[in-house]
Parts: sequence; C-alpha cells; structure tokens
Amino acid sequence: MAITIQSSPAPYSSMHDSLWYVSSSTNVNLTSFKFVYDVYVSGSQVSRTKIFPAPSAEGSYGVFNPSPMIRSYATNYFEPSGSSILVASNDKIKVDATIQIGEEYISGGNLLTNLNLASSALSAYNYYQPLFADILLSNAETPLVLSDYYDNLLIQNFTNDWLTERDVNNIIIEYGDIFYATFFKVTAGSYSAKIDVVNEAGSVIDTASGSITFSGQMNLFNLSAANINTFAGRTLINANTWGYNVSIKLGAAESRKLKFTQKCYPKYKQFNLNFLNRLGGWDTMKFALVNKRSSEYTRSNYKRSDWQLIGNTMSNVDNYNKYNESTISYSIQHKDMYHLVSDWVSQQDYEWLAQLVASSIVYIEVQGAYFPVVISSNNYQYKLEVSDKLFNFEIDIEISKYLNSQYR
Repeated sequence: MAITIQSSPAPYSSMHDSLWYVSSSTNVNLTSFKFVYDVYVSGSQVSRTKIFPAPSAEGSYGVFNPSPMIRSYATNYFEPSGSSILVASNDKIKVDATIQIGEEYISGGNLLTNLNLASSALSAYNYYQPLFADILLSNAETPLVLSDYYDNLLIQNFTNDWLTERDVNNIIIEYGDIFYATFFKVTAGSYSAKIDVVNEAGSVIDTASGSITFSGQMNLFNLSAANINTFAGRTLINANTWGYNVSIKLGAAESRKLKFTQKCYPKYKQFNLNFLNRLGGWDTMKFALVNKRSSEYTRSNYKRSDWQLIGNTMSNVDNYNKYNESTISYSIQHKDMYHLVSDWVSQQDYEWLAQLVASSIVYIEVQGAYFPVVISSNNYQYKLEVSDKLFNFEIDIEISKYLNSQYR
C-alpha cells in the first residue's frame, strides 16, 4: 500500500480559496476503495472525510478541499493592548493544520482502514485575492500567469513589511489620534523600530530606535504620538511636530516607511474607522470633514380603548386631566447611522479604500473604545485623478449597537 500526494496548496495560500489536495494510491482498484482525509488543527482532529476516487485520464485520484474546515478556525485578532507601539503579536492571521491521508477498502470480506499513510503541513492565511488574480493581461493582451502586477499583490510580497496597500508616503494624522498598522514578520531575527521626526522640507531633525520582540507573524502597531513617545522614553513627537516616518529593520534590511504628516482638524467631529484589509492586516482611516448622524426608529404598538374604568365610572380622562392612550408604544428600537466624509485622498488610497467597503470587520473608535459597525454602502465607483481631479471618500455606516427607549 502506498499513498502519494500528487499536488497540494502552495505556500501562503488563502483560507478563503479552495485548498485542493490530490492523492493517488496503489490500492485504488480494490473493492469499495476510499481515500480517508483527516484534518488536524493545533494537534486535534477536527474532521474525517472519506472520498471515492475521482476518475481522470491519468488515473483515479482522491480530491479533497479542507478549506471550509480550516477557515472555521479563523478568529478576530484585533486585540490592541499596551502603551508602546507594538500592541499585539501572534499567529492568528493564519490557521496551521496537518492533513493526514489514509485509505479504506474491503479485503477478504473485511473492511480495512489504514490511516496516516501520507501527511502534509498546511498554513492558510486570512486574505483574499484581487480581481484577475488567476490570469492577467499585458498591454499586448498576451495572457500572463503571475504577471508583475500580480506579483505585487501576493501576500508573500509583503513579508517583513507593512501589510497594507494604502499610500504609505502620504498618511495624514492628527496629534492625539490612534493609528493602527500591521507588520507581517516571517524571517527570524532581531528586529528594531525606527522613528524619524521630519520638518516641512522632509529633513530628519530627531530620531529614536529600539528593539522589537515579535512572538508571531501578525504584529499590530499603534503609531500614535503617545505610543511612540512611550517607546522612545521621551517626548519625541508633540502637537507642533510637522511629521514622522516609521520603519522596521532586520539587520541592514528595512521595511517601507510609513510617512505621517500631522494636520489639525478643529472644525468638525471626526471619526476613525479601523478595518480588516484585503491582506489580513488592520488599517485605520480618518474621516475628518462633515460627518452626519441619522437615526431610524422601529416602534411596536398595541391599541386599546381610551375609555377605562376609574372607580365606578367609565372615563377617557384620568384624575390628573391626562387623556387615556388608545395606542401604546411598548417597544422602540433605535438604529443609528453615520455618513462619513474624508479629507482629499489620492487615487491609490481611493482604490485601497474599496477594501474598507468590502471589509468583514470594521470598528469605529469613540474615545478609545471600539464599536462594531456595518458598512451600508454596497456599491463602489473607482475614480481616476486624470478625469475626476481631487476627490473625497464618502461612506455610510450603521452602528451595530441598538438602543431601546423605556419599555412599557
């Protein structure tokens, strides 16, 4: 007996894609033959699937897709904690699993089951592919697999770098804002963080650096002024600072720099949305212009006669000269929405913000607390700077927290 894994998922596969395993066996022609696929997550068996061979021109293979089982173990890893810049470090961006393959058949009138004749380790990541990821066209309309454009969108292109597709060279932040970014650490080694304070001309006028200890591949940073100052051990950034750049270093290698410019928005009530982006990292987007709140109310009523027995008399008014109610609202639920408007954004950021509209987890920050929201906008029209010039980003959200008036 021999099981051979003919093909398996590539490194850095997405748990939201099909994760195909194709196996063969020298016993495939035996009576009632089945492939037995066992899925283990964190050392525990989570499923067993028995599959009849799928015939093909080359032979009969066991074809199995563990993706539904794998992604059921994905968790919400927005867990910021602490006063320094690194506020979470773990491996929750992926699910590590082992696929064990065996076989079952009837021999001599007996049902025989042989398990774990071959196995494969699998790490499936919490991201999704971009449009046209399978085959993209060049300018000459020649089909290309893994074109240069696609290479730049693969999650492995972001190893040891910031896990975002925003414009990292132009990040507007207000002094006092919380700002989240995710660093995707893959290579082992001694890492350090570097913060350069810059003036309006872009010249570095102060700097701070220090070691960073990662305990996983998903590393959430809070790059607010307060957290950077805690990391630096002094007031590196204040309200008058023009801007600052943040990067992560591993020896001589350095990540992309996140380049922040501080700006004051004194006129309007502002909100930050923190969301899970396409790559599985967390991003922050500020909405600093005219943000308008609206509310909807769902009323549950019942009716009764306004004539009531008071003492020994029927009356439609009580002793306090209040007329009796004929319709009583016994439950009123509040649903609150916001229409949010950003400052001017670039074409690159406008494309990136489609990931906010498509995000499955979004939080609105209110005085350091994070409330879940549902994106109400279901359509997205991309814009081009050559035709649309300057533009804002607008979005409609619903707060996933519902109030009720006094019950009756």
